[in-house]
Amino acid sequence: MIPKIIHQVWEGKTEPVPEFLSDLSDTWKVHHPHWQYEFWNGDRMENFVEEYFPEFSNIYHSYRYPVQRWDAVRYLILYKMGGMYVDFDYECLGSFDRYTAENGKCYFPVEPDLHCRKFRKDFYFNNALMLASPAHPFFERIISHLQTTSVKYTESKFHDVLVSTGPLMLTSLYEDFEVKTGIDFFSCDLVSPWSKNEVQHFISGNADEELLDKKLESAIAIHYFWGSWLTD
Repeated sequence: MIPKIIHQVWEGKTEPVPEFLSDLSDTWKVHHPHWQYEFWNGDRMENFVEEYFPEFSNIYHSYRYPVQRWDAVRYLILYKMGGMYVDFDYECLGSFDRYTAENGKCYFPVEPDLHCRKFRKDFYFNNALMLASPAHPFFERIISHLQTTSVKYTESKFHDVLVSTGPLMLTSLYEDFEVKTGIDFFSCDLVSPWSKNEVQHFISGNADEELLDKKLESAIAIHYFWGSWLTD
């Protein structure tokens, strides 16, 4: 079974989570009142790596961008503890209890079609919302890849993060992973009903509200694609 634990990481060591993100975080607690909640700040993430994955410490600290560490540590946490990892820019609309029952499973969120086309992919998923049983073999593969593959930096932070620790890395590993039976996906209708462009239109007040409301009919979560790491 997937443990009923919610994990969220926050980059600050002393800086508080902004109120609007804290409000989004609370929606997960409301819909999962019996789940354990684990908040990970910078100090706790570093201590976790040193205690449970000391062999990963040099890699963890060598990343050029903080977001690469936040990506990596979420894989380590789910491999060690299992549960659900979710970014702070995600709103919960319903319970994920039903997805915790099967042994040896993990789940990832599929990106909206518009995002897939942007990366010239028929299928593309991210790491903003993940559920996993402890010691899942795909997460073991992810960690092994991060330990054995050197990061080649370019002038594009966006590209470097996505291919080294982020969604493009994940999608590529999945495509080559031999045993896919224990890996499942949430459709974008379920957990990413709005594209990044639609979110921006919604925030600016220029959205087709009837269309956006219709897209929420089967959704149990909304990803707002805040992308703060791009400006850090």
